[in-house]
Amino acid sequence: MANKENLMVYPFDFQSSPILRHSKLLQAYNITAVITPNGWGMNGKDAGIADGGSNIGITIDRDFEGKLDSCDTVLFTEASALLDFNMFIYPKMQKAIEAGKNIICLIDIDRAVVEELQEACDCKGVYFKRFSPSEDLKVYNRQNTQLNMLMDIDVSVIFVLGMSERMQKFEIQVALRENLINAGYSVSQIGTRHYCEIFGFHSFPKFMYSCSIAEADKIIMFNHFLKQIERDENPDVIIVGIPGGIMPLNNKFTNNFGILAYEISNAVTPDASILSTLYDEYRPEHFEELITAIKYKLGVDIDCFNYSNIKFDWEASNVHSKMMYLTSESSFIDGKKKNYSTLSTPVYNVLNQADAVALSDFLVDKLAGYAAIECL
Repeated sequence: MANKENLMVYPFDFQSSPILRHSKLLQAYNITAVITPNGWGMNGKDAGIADGGSNIGITIDRDFEGKLDSCDTVLFTEASALLDFNMFIYPKMQKAIEAGKNIICLIDIDRAVVEELQEACDCKGVYFKRFSPSEDLKVYNRQNTQLNMLMDIDVSVIFVLGMSERMQKFEIQVALRENLINAGYSVSQIGTRHYCEIFGFHSFPKFMYSCSIAEADKIIMFNHFLKQIERDENPDVIIVGIPGGIMPLNNKFTNNFGILAYEISNAVTPDASILSTLYDEYRPEHFEELITAIKYKLGVDIDCFNYSNIKFDWEASNVHSKMMYLTSESSFIDGKKKNYSTLSTPVYNVLNQADAVALSDFLVDKLAGYAAIECL
C-alpha cells in the first residue's frame, strides 16, 4: 500500500522475529531493512535464521547508515543479547533523526533521554513513539464500586500459555490472530509484550506488574479489563497471552512461580487453551501428565500443545545463574513431533506454517463444538 511507511528494524534477533513473520498485521508499515550489529553472525542470511524457522524473504544486513535511505521509520527493538545503549543504540537513534527518520522505540530508556530524543525529533519534523514496559507503573484508582465482583465474560476466550520464557508464545498469538482474521472472525486480543498496539491489539496491562496493587485486586481488575474489551469491541473471540512460565522449573529457576498465570486463570475461565513446551526428548505420557498438573494448578484444560524448538540449557543456566536456552531448526521439531502423533491432545509446531493454520483451525473447531461462537 502506498500510504505505508517503510520500516527498518534494529537490532534484529529472534525477539523480533514475530514482527517480520507477521508483518501483514502491521497496517501502517512495510519492512524494508533488517539490521544486526557486527559480530552477531547473521549478516547476509535470511531473517528466518534468527528463530530457526522457515525463510522469511528478508536478508539481514549490518550497514545501518547505508540502509537509512530505504526507510521512513526506524524501529528500535528489544534484543536477547545485552547491548550497551550508549554505545550501540543511542548513536544510531541520533543518526536516524539527523537523517529525518521517524523513531519507534520498544526499549526501556530513561525519561531524560526520551525527552531529549523527542525534542530532536520535533526539530526535524519527525515523530518519536515509545512503548515502554515500565512506564507509568503507578497506583491505579479503584473506581468501580463493585470491584470485588468477577463479571461473566460472554465471548469465547483462548489462552496462550508457556512452560517458561522464550516459548514462542508471542509467535503463537500473532499467528492465531492472523489466521483467525483471515478466516473471517472478529478478534480482540491481549498480548504478552508491551508493544502489541503496533499489531492492532492490547498490550498486557501494566497494572498487573504494579507492586502497589494487592494480588487479589489484580484478578478483579484483569477481569474487568477483559469485560471492557468485550463491550467496546464486540469480538467473536478474545485471545489472551499470558506472560512468563506457568510453574517453577526447580528451586533455582522459579518462573516467578507462575503467579501471573494463576491470577489470570482466576480472572477468567478460557474456552480453549494452548500450552507451548520446551524441547526435550519427552515420553508421550509427559504431555498427559502436564495436562493433569495444569488442571490441578490453574483449573485450565489444555486442548493442544506447541512443541517449541527451544531447549533449556541446564548447564549454562547453572553456571551463569540465569535462564539460558538453545535453539534448533524448526524442521528438526517437525521430525520429533511425529513421536506424539497418536496422542489424543494434538502437538503442533507453530513455526511450520501449515501447522500454524492447523492449530488455528483446531481451536476454532473446539470452540464451535461448545457452540460458543458461530461460523461466519
